[in-house]
Amino acid sequence: MPKPKSGIARYLSELRYRLIWAKESRHSSAAARSALAHPNNPTLEDVKTFLRTLTPRQCGKDLVRIGPDEDGGYLLPDDLDGIDALFSPGVSETLGFDLEIAQRGIQCFLADASVTKPDGLLSNMNFMQKFIGPENRGDFVTMQKWIGENTADDTDLLLQMDIEGAEYDVLPGIAAETLARFRIMLIEFHDFDQIFNADTFNRLQSLFARLSETHVLCHLHANNTVGYTSVGGLTIPPVFEATYIRRDRVKGDLPHAQIPHPLDQHNSNKRPNVQTPHFWAH
Repeated sequence: MPKPKSGIARYLSELRYRLIWAKESRHSSAAARSALAHPNNPTLEDVKTFLRTLTPRQCGKDLVRIGPDEDGGYLLPDDLDGIDALFSPGVSETLGFDLEIAQRGIQCFLADASVTKPDGLLSNMNFMQKFIGPENRGDFVTMQKWIGENTADDTDLLLQMDIEGAEYDVLPGIAAETLARFRIMLIEFHDFDQIFNADTFNRLQSLFARLSETHVLCHLHANNTVGYTSVGGLTIPPVFEATYIRRDRVKGDLPHAQIPHPLDQHNSNKRPNVQTPHFWAH
């Protein structure tokens, strides 16, 4: 068993992480300013207008935190009763969220071709050594097929997705009726540091507009493990954790949600603790 770090060693380790974070921030900010100068890319006002659409709303239900402290824990509405199954593409060393969901009696389906079957799975947890992708071939299977082979058509589902940027290939390929089966969706979105690139900007706009047709964004949390982009008065984290609830589960006018929420935790306490930006205030 490794020895615990001394106070000085721990300080030096955290300082190293902070210096890396600052270097990443400078690099991504410089790239954003360069992209802004290109006439075919979105303007700063275009980006601000889009980011204002990412306004989390109160959903009329308390949020609960499920999963471990720091990275791997998520906030979601306390509306899990009656959900039949969790689908969780992207498996990390931390299975705390999935295990807590399984302990609530919800069937859990996990998929990731980059890891072997994790130890300690409960009897109602199923692991598939495949990547979730836009088509069925080789090591890839679509969400559509994965869900269809494991659940009845009339059940409510829970989605927890962290697939390192592949969400932009996978989510658009899910049929509208299948997407609407997810009562709650927890999705980690990547590549926001590239939002000033026209292709990335259009991809983000298209996907978030589609998700908003069936679901309401009810929580937004910036992941602080990588450096942030700062340009034109905006601070943009590259990675967000977004919580969605299906529109039929909410009623009436939906005021702005509290961001940060009291249950929020920074993904890493070794990196600077920058708060989730309030884009809707710009």
